[in-house]
Amino acid sequence: MSQIMDLAMGTAPVERAGSAFSLMETGGAVVGALGMAVLGSIGTAIHRHEMPGSAPAAAHETLGGALAVADRMPGLATTAREAFTSGMQGAAIAGAVLLAGTAGLAAVTLRGAAAGAG
Repeated sequence: MSQIMDLAMGTAPVERAGSAFSLMETGGAVVGALGMAVLGSIGTAIHRHEMPGSAPAAAHETLGGALAVADRMPGLATTAREAFTSGMQGAAIAGAVLLAGTAGLAAVTLRGAAAGAG
């Protein structure tokens, strides 16, 4: 991230350096929050999809909810843990794909910027 910040700060006029830095910081915070929301939603969707339809509503919401009602349904705790793990794996794969795509985009974009500067 520091190389991107160096590039952005290096191209900003001196009198606008504070604004450029603020924009970079705010953008980083927004992207981080958005990323957590998207990946969390993916994980939750997979968890809900893999829970049996006969499970109580609380079991479909969170792993904690499923474990809280697991004493009423044999095997629910194991199923809930497996569904949660699948959700985490799905979110991790989605994050890796997004990261690889972003890295590829950055490489192409920065290569073009470096060629134009050279």
